[in-house]
Amino acid sequence: MKHKLIILYFVLLSLPVFAQFEVEFNELKGELTKNDKYQEGFGRYDGFQIPLYAGETVNFVAYSEKFTPKIIFVSPQGHVFKQSNESGKIASIFTTVPEEGEWVLYIVGDINSFGSYSLQYALASANSIKLPANSDFCTTLNFIIAHAKAYFLLFEDPYNLQESFVKLNGANDAFIDYADASYNSIFLETDNLKEAEKLFRQLADQVSKCLGKEWTISNSNWQKVEDYKVMSIKYSEKVNEKERFVNVVLLDFKGSKAKFVNDYSVQVLINRNQ
Repeated sequence: MKHKLIILYFVLLSLPVFAQFEVEFNELKGELTKNDKYQEGFGRYDGFQIPLYAGETVNFVAYSEKFTPKIIFVSPQGHVFKQSNESGKIASIFTTVPEEGEWVLYIVGDINSFGSYSLQYALASANSIKLPANSDFCTTLNFIIAHAKAYFLLFEDPYNLQESFVKLNGANDAFIDYADASYNSIFLETDNLKEAEKLFRQLADQVSKCLGKEWTISNSNWQKVEDYKVMSIKYSEKVNEKERFVNVVLLDFKGSKAKFVNDYSVQVLINRNQ
């Protein structure tokens, strides 16, 4: 059985800087039943038609508690383009499509595979995979925010470790925290509170100028979290769906029992609500 997946692109005329990067994310629930077709040498399967353009990059992730899923990705001409390896409850494919057309994605099990599964897929246009060279702070920020829509599933190709990881301009380090799918950028670690506070305010001003009035701002004074303190300025997207947010934070580890190298840290966190 084949289903049609509709991929929607949203053009935000009031925010032209975001329109330069197109990243989408979708999630659906499915089920393999006795009514689904079984083909000898292929398996029991459910299929989805996906219209794609040449150069778009996709990441498909299938998960099931009921059976071992496999993903098979078929070109518009009907040839198997990519397929996942069987590896327990999760199957995934990360690839770039070479041609435009109606591609088909199959969720496949064996003859005894029945039960529910979930499918997540992230998609990015050809110009949204690699950050343009010499991008300024706002362009880099908006590139990262665009990928937050897909929980950074397309942000770092795990098969192309030669590519340098995108860092916000001026950051010393950056990484994806896979515990909550957040992008974390570390700008400063110091024992000087005044230095940390100054950079914290400067970063908040920079982020505010990049995002404009289409994002809400919430300020939080020092709050205790476990045995350390946090001050933050959070920018949240004004949307009816799961919102993205940018959080500029100042961390005070001075009273913490844990052994941190420095007393204060200034960071920027970017994510989307689950």
